[in-house]
Amino acid sequence: MGEAAVELEDVEMAYAILEPHYDAVRDFFADTVPEGASEPLSKVRQTKLLVDPVVRNSERHYAACRDDGLLIVLAPQAAQLPMDTLVAVITHECGHATDFLSPGRFLGRKQGPAAWVPSDAKKQGRIRRMWSERTDDQIEWDADSIAWAVTGKQIRYCGSCMLQCFSGGRPRPEGLR
Repeated sequence: MGEAAVELEDVEMAYAILEPHYDAVRDFFADTVPEGASEPLSKVRQTKLLVDPVVRNSERHYAACRDDGLLIVLAPQAAQLPMDTLVAVITHECGHATDFLSPGRFLGRKQGPAAWVPSDAKKQGRIRRMWSERTDDQIEWDADSIAWAVTGKQIRYCGSCMLQCFSGGRPRPEGLR
């Protein structure tokens, strides 16, 4: 599959490769009960996968999550990524889906796993306001922080394109798009 026009057959083949990895990560999130919560993150099971070349609009973009958390889009080229990178990319996007499906329920950290906020927390209204006023960097750090809280694995950024990975790399730098 080249970077030029992506044929329908390429998208279908990529979907066949990507779907089992996506399903495994999504289901792991959906079955996890965060520390301090009483129920699993089952809403994430509603999140659907779309394989579409439109998401590949720059050298480092292989995926995106719609801001309602119900759709994750992977570029067909993601099927060519190393396994560690592919799973880390999907995990990061599932962090976004979890965040968007449960607004203000996690307190993310720039470095560290996110903390679950009980629904009866006295400061829930203030937390929801802060959640809705986050910067682009905070949203990205929160996705990584939620992924860390769910999986126990820290997402790092590797290579010249600074793609997600689980080993090596460094924390997500400010301003990375």
